[in-house]
Amino acid sequence: ARVVTDRAWQGLGLQFSPEERTLFFTSTTMAIWNGLTALFWEDRWLSGQSVRELALLLYHCIPKQRRNSRT
Repeated sequence: ARVVTDRAWQGLGLQFSPEERTLFFTSTTMAIWNGLTALFWEDRWLSGQSVRELALLLYHCIPKQRRNSRT
């Protein structure tokens, strides 16, 4: 998973309900830019959805270590 160390909330261990996560993801967008920090399988870069959300069976065919790397 991505870790951003220069954020004020880093390390707070914040917990969010499924409803709060849904609200966040429906109200935000992601720009890939050069792709160096993007997680291909996890990030919501395809019209606001992730590959995981769009192709769950394919996602589960990819080893976990590969899914969490910058590919």
